[in-house]
Amino acid sequence: MVTSVMDGHDIPALYEPAMDTLPLMFAIVDESGVILSTNETWSEFGRANGTELTPNTLGVNYFDVADMADDATGQQAADGIRTVLAGEQPTFELEYPCHAPSSQRWFRLYAAPFTIDGETYASIAHIDITARKQRESVLEAAYDICTDANRTFTEQLDALLELGCETLDTSFGTLSRVHGDEYVFEAVAAPATADLEAGSTTSIEDLPNCRHVVEHREPLAISDVAADAPDLADPEWGIANYIGAPVVVDGAVYGTFCFYGLEPRETVFTQWDLTFVRLLSDWAGYELERQRHTEQRSALNTALPDPSFIIDAEGRFLDCPTDPETMVTVDDTDTLVGQTLHEFLPHDTADSLLATVRAALRTGSFQSVEYKLQLPGGKRWFEARVAPLESRTYDLDTVIFVARDITAHKDRQAELERQRDELEQTQRLNVLGREIAKALQDTQTREEIESAVCTHLTESDLYQAVWAGSRGSATRITLSAAAGIDTATPEHISPGEHSLAIDAIDTGEVQVVEDITDVSTPSDTGMDRPLLADRCSVAAVPLTTGETTYGVLMVYASTEATIGCRESSILADLGRLIALSIQRVHSQQSLLAATTVELEFLTPDSDDAFAGLSAMLDCSFTLERRVPTSSGNCLHYVRISGVDTDRVCQALTETPSVESCTVVETAAENRAPLLEVALDEISASPLDTLADYGGAVRRAVAADGDLRFTAEMAPDINVRAVVEAIQEIAPGTELRSKQYVDQPVSTATDFQTRIRDRLTPKQAAALKTGYARGYYDWPRGSSAEELAETLDISAPTLHYRLRKAHDAVIGALFDSDTGSEKLD
Repeated sequence: MVTSVMDGHDIPALYEPAMDTLPLMFAIVDESGVILSTNETWSEFGRANGTELTPNTLGVNYFDVADMADDATGQQAADGIRTVLAGEQPTFELEYPCHAPSSQRWFRLYAAPFTIDGETYASIAHIDITARKQRESVLEAAYDICTDANRTFTEQLDALLELGCETLDTSFGTLSRVHGDEYVFEAVAAPATADLEAGSTTSIEDLPNCRHVVEHREPLAISDVAADAPDLADPEWGIANYIGAPVVVDGAVYGTFCFYGLEPRETVFTQWDLTFVRLLSDWAGYELERQRHTEQRSALNTALPDPSFIIDAEGRFLDCPTDPETMVTVDDTDTLVGQTLHEFLPHDTADSLLATVRAALRTGSFQSVEYKLQLPGGKRWFEARVAPLESRTYDLDTVIFVARDITAHKDRQAELERQRDELEQTQRLNVLGREIAKALQDTQTREEIESAVCTHLTESDLYQAVWAGSRGSATRITLSAAAGIDTATPEHISPGEHSLAIDAIDTGEVQVVEDITDVSTPSDTGMDRPLLADRCSVAAVPLTTGETTYGVLMVYASTEATIGCRESSILADLGRLIALSIQRVHSQQSLLAATTVELEFLTPDSDDAFAGLSAMLDCSFTLERRVPTSSGNCLHYVRISGVDTDRVCQALTETPSVESCTVVETAAENRAPLLEVALDEISASPLDTLADYGGAVRRAVAADGDLRFTAEMAPDINVRAVVEAIQEIAPGTELRSKQYVDQPVSTATDFQTRIRDRLTPKQAAALKTGYARGYYDWPRGSSAEELAETLDISAPTLHYRLRKAHDAVIGALFDSDTGSEKLD
């Protein structure tokens, strides 16, 4: 050691007593770890804690003692000091606990090498860092409380106040708010015996310490109020020690965060104590400010549900007064602030919005623009409402930007436009329908009907192409008429179009697809192309009336037009009109034809109710006529043979589909009994199908479970279509014969002559007089009594003659012995 003399003093001689005064344990060890010297603090610690490191044991090896320690700390210390002595590192430090039974302590070991006369030694210091460790522990506990998301703000305050009271050794801790002249305790930590709780109030004048903190906006710490600050003593509360700091919210003093006791402290508050309280008050102020802003934002979101932003001239978000989630997807407001329009929105949209912002700044006036965004929930429309903002809070060139969601308005507007277009379309379709109905009045054949419809539909600008056809097979349609298509042949109709048309025929309902290419299917030759290459909406309209479907009408809408529900309904009506027209020409052709086609059918094991009973009762039913009623059921007039009338009536009434059975005529010589059978539901019947095709049913007999029926049709009728239509209703039906029959021509004069031949002169006189005097008008022009007086006969005689005349006329119309009446 180099000797130094300063003012006559031997400086090295001062080292040892100086080291004894330091509050740390100091020792010197040689290169092998033997303790050569210790200071007094080291010795005192050893004596107080019963260690081997006492002055009487100088010469003990430090490493041996460290190696024998119960925990890993001793080994770490020994290894670290060895590395210092070996020159492997310049110094060594280690913090470690060294707890006593009554307290917890922490030390920091510091070791550094030095050399004297070529020998290496190490100086070792053990520094007590318990106070620092305790403060760190307190700060960690406060941090855990402040960041605990599972606690409410009130629970966090209560925990912090309890921690503060324990740390600062005070009895009370409060967070209070100044409200005018009142002091409101919002959170309290106090002894159970104290008459103080959250919600209590007092005058600010009663708490001079807190008033001082509020007025001076600075922390205050007094260990003995009466001795150190008697002007702040309060006679009512008796606060003897106090430490507190102001709570500042939005730049204004909200209240105080303070701790106090009713007895003077033995130790003074440290600067660390004051810093700790200030940290707590700053946190409380931040949380209160955040809560206030959250409440304000929530209120704004409730009153103003549209997102709003503060944006500068560069399109940068400076603030978000209300939530932005409805406009852009962001994690939180802070993520959006500082970014630009172009970073969150599509480029074109951002350009439009930035131009609107700059226009508002340039003109100093309100601007607006509409735009749409693709959001996770779908497309949304917004109206940007932009106004320049003059505020010192932001830059001069800033605007407030409100994004108003106008999706509902846009949807309503689009719906109104759609309804307007649909209404116009409907009106035009109705006009077109009337024109078509008028054109169909003069048609004489089915070909004329279908051709006229196709032409009228395509001559309007509503449809670009139309074709009509009937079922050719189970999967294909036979084309019969077309317009608007240059290559309208069966070979050019795609499988998808065939399938769509077949579906309409099978279901009897209009089938609509928005794009005809949607029903195209892949094939070996590529994609089956529809008749029209353009994408367009298509409707397959069944030509149906009653139970009979004559075919289908395929309608191709104009480009970019769609076929809606209302238009689909009008097309369905048009399909029924066409079917009725086809039915009309079939009937006319049957009535006017000099030669008819007689078709005979057989349905073995028929599902018909009469056929089933014929097998069960071993009898036969001959149908004379069927009469549909307004109530929806159907009256069947049948003659029976081979079974007792009562028995067949009982069997019929027990049949579920039969509503009633009445004997109209009893059995007579050469005439079977006639029954009136009312069916409670009208099921599909092949006889209806024949009538729909204009046929006259001449005979229908149910026997042995089979149903046989014969009809006369127009000579040019499509027999195959008739057979297929009947087989759809009654599977298994066979066409047994087809022959051409000459039909006698019957004129109106022939019919009148036949009626006159049935009337007697007196019956004819009664009938003509009643007709002339308005007896058959409603209301009647003459009563029966007046009519009888005119004829100079009694009323009963008049009624008798009129009934006989009526029977003759109606018989001429319906009796089958004339050879020209239909069964139904």
